Amino acid sequence: MKTLLFINLRSHKVERVTPILEAKRQGYRVVLMTDRDPQLLDSGLDEVIEIDTYDETAVVEAVLAYHQKQPLSGILTWSDKDVELVAQLNDRLQLPGIPMSHVKNARNKYLMRVAFDQVPDISPSFENVRTEADLRRAVARIGTPGILKPVGASGSKGIFKIESEACIDYVYEALRHATSPERDKVYRYYPNDYIYEGYLVGEEVSVEGVVQNGEVYIAGITDKAVTPEYSLEYIAIFPSDKHVALQQEIKTKATQAIQSLGIDHCAFHLEGRVTKDGFKVIESAARPGGGFITSLLIPGASGHSFIQKVLDVSVGKDVTSHWPAFDQATKKMCFYSIMAERAGTFKGIKGVDRLVEMPGVHYVVPLKNDGDSVIMPPEHFSSCFLLNIVFEAETAEAVQRKIDWIHEVIEVIIE
Repeated sequence: MKTLLFINLRSHKVERVTPILEAKRQGYRVVLMTDRDPQLLDSGLDEVIEIDTYDETAVVEAVLAYHQKQPLSGILTWSDKDVELVAQLNDRLQLPGIPMSHVKNARNKYLMRVAFDQVPDISPSFENVRTEADLRRAVARIGTPGILKPVGASGSKGIFKIESEACIDYVYEALRHATSPERDKVYRYYPNDYIYEGYLVGEEVSVEGVVQNGEVYIAGITDKAVTPEYSLEYIAIFPSDKHVALQQEIKTKATQAIQSLGIDHCAFHLEGRVTKDGFKVIESAARPGGGFITSLLIPGASGHSFIQKVLDVSVGKDVTSHWPAFDQATKKMCFYSIMAERAGTFKGIKGVDRLVEMPGVHYVVPLKNDGDSVIMPPEHFSSCFLLNIVFEAETAEAVQRKIDWIHEVIEVIIE
């Protein structure tokens, strides 16, 4: 029986167990190496190894030692933080993985943008920013509005919109505070390193797929919505409702963008916007998409497991045979997140029990307990999310009707 090693899991309940269950269905042993045992209930994990995964030297030593007693067939991660670590491990063990020569293109957003710039007409103007003086020069050249963000974050953390030169002082200091390594260890990787780029106006989408032997295989396009100020994602709908010609443009440019990064033997989750000048790329991760896209939306809409293809890539199994038509679905799957409108103390959501009675609802996942603090951005970028709902509908219009109905049924109480 082949053994897979997962380096950490995603944080969302329900979403985090899906890769484990799929791997077990495929007949793998599954070992989790993690900062903290998630205490999952009967998930099928064969072993849990607790270790500080920010200590790359310790993790490499532990994995090499484990491989000696129990050979590993594939090593994966499900979020951005450990992409470089997993590439290093796969390189050391000669397993399929992202080449070490190109892995930083998938983690450092400035290097990523430099690589994307090889492809015509997919990028806005951009500049690396390490000081406030750098930012002033970048804003003077590129103009406003623009986006300032850390080069090494993920999950919509630390994304600030600069509307005019007058707000440079405030935004830069707020970003420096929000991205302090003392506040969040993810910023240890590229501390005080940012990118400023022109703001892209248009509807946001993501493209899901895998790369194997230099070939890009796309599972489909997800329609999304983000908040205007900090780009926090709160809606994802699969498959996309964009017209056929536009979807083809998105897929063609996404393929070129992924190939420009030089990544291989991995999943990808590319984000972009449909502007008046065509599809433009925002960034791409070298791991499967979160926000329930990989775990629930794609399989729920298509009836096919995208995670299976991700696992196949990790062990070098050919994905070209029997590639499903993931996006040729007859229904839509939607992830929708209820967000707080103000800071305070969470006291509950009236009407949650009625949501499970709504036709098509698959999951209702509370994110807060009575008495929890609610902190708004930019002080915190995830504390404002209160409830996740995953549901199906026949059309994009039906999705919106259900979202409207959700807000008629529930009442958020924050004191």
